[in-house]
Amino acid sequence: MSDSAGLAPGARADRELPDGPSLRAQFATADLPRHLALFYRTRAEQLAAVSAFVERGLALGERVVYLADDNDVETVVEALEATGIDVASHRDRGRLRVDDARTVYGEDTFDPARTVDGVETLAREAVEGGYAGLRLAGENTWSFGFDCEFDSVVEFERDFDRRCPEFDVTALCQYSLDRFDDAAVGKALQTHEQVVYRGRLCENPYYVPPAEALEAGAPLSNGALLLEQTRDVDRFERDIERREQRLSVVNRVLRHNLRNDLNVILGRLEWFERSGTDHGADEHLRAVRDAAERLVALSEKARYVDRTLESVDHGQVDLVDCIEETVGDLEAEYPDFRVALERAPSDAAAADGVVRLAIRETLSVAADRLDDSSVSVSVRTDGPGGVATVDIGATDPFVSRATRDALRSGSEESLQHADGLSMWVVKWVVESMNGSLRMPSDGPVDRIEFTVPTVPSVDPADESV
Repeated sequence: MSDSAGLAPGARADRELPDGPSLRAQFATADLPRHLALFYRTRAEQLAAVSAFVERGLALGERVVYLADDNDVETVVEALEATGIDVASHRDRGRLRVDDARTVYGEDTFDPARTVDGVETLAREAVEGGYAGLRLAGENTWSFGFDCEFDSVVEFERDFDRRCPEFDVTALCQYSLDRFDDAAVGKALQTHEQVVYRGRLCENPYYVPPAEALEAGAPLSNGALLLEQTRDVDRFERDIERREQRLSVVNRVLRHNLRNDLNVILGRLEWFERSGTDHGADEHLRAVRDAAERLVALSEKARYVDRTLESVDHGQVDLVDCIEETVGDLEAEYPDFRVALERAPSDAAAADGVVRLAIRETLSVAADRLDDSSVSVSVRTDGPGGVATVDIGATDPFVSRATRDALRSGSEESLQHADGLSMWVVKWVVESMNGSLRMPSDGPVDRIEFTVPTVPSVDPADESV
């Protein structure tokens, strides 16, 4: 096992900065496996990822154990405190441990079986102590302190998966790409269901379950290339899935409304042909004009949706300020539209500026369909670095049952035609932020909730370059 080889020469130099808010959102909403790996190059990238991982475990009521090696314990504690975690309080209560890795992996020699016994003991103690489970984060540079081959580390990783399936454990193994060589990275990829790489939590296409792992044969190689492919495949798959759903919904909505409105137009034109008189012509001409205007508006909406979702600004915004600005714009556009904003004291900001589009589309639907109904917007949070809930309600329904059912099913079925595309935009935007959309009513909808991950507000004057 090499202590010096990193990424291959010629590997991409235009690395993205550590994406703390994004990882925080991904950890908060993803279904994590019991065993995942972080591959990092810089200490800042490493500590941003593990801080988000630890923070989520504490929020879930798990016991969190951090095993430090390449970083000393004080460095890890300072990094956790910098993200707003009250390390001293959690350590005093036994919820958080930040220890030297040798307390688990051994002092002089590494014994995979003995180490798994130690992890199993930690998991059992967490469950018996009333915690939701054990969250373990270990810096795998400990392995350089032992006279052992990396295959021994792989043996430990696989034995861990086999030995503790009944315990609620989430383990994050950390691999420095400047310390572990390509062969080690390739082998590590085979033992983790998900990986964190360059600020992204990815499904690992190279994972081999323990029951299927071959004891002999050529291991994966060229770890740098495999990591890049893992990240790219994960991003492309998600982008394709979202775009396919958008195209499917837009296609069905357009087909449905085109058919209905064209039937109106054709029916009225047939009346003109049969009647041979202009008795009642004004009413029919008005119906034809209205149908044609609906088609034009829907076509423009479809173009707007596609352009907007492809070019939306993803910068950080303050959630309450964003709502206030959007309400002001809509009240200027709709003179009779009034919204009461109820805000809870909070210093939280939305993790992604795309939330502005979800807020505007929801309120636009209410403005279009309500005359004298009272509309209210409330915001509540569970603290910085957590989740914010935006609640938009009215005294009268403003979203149909058909729209609610279509959004819940995730597709525009033949008998579940939504009123249009606006609420689909809300759904797509919220889900793109790893949030969730809820419509509590089982009938016509007079209240909509959506949750979005948040991060602490940052004063631009305080940011350092």
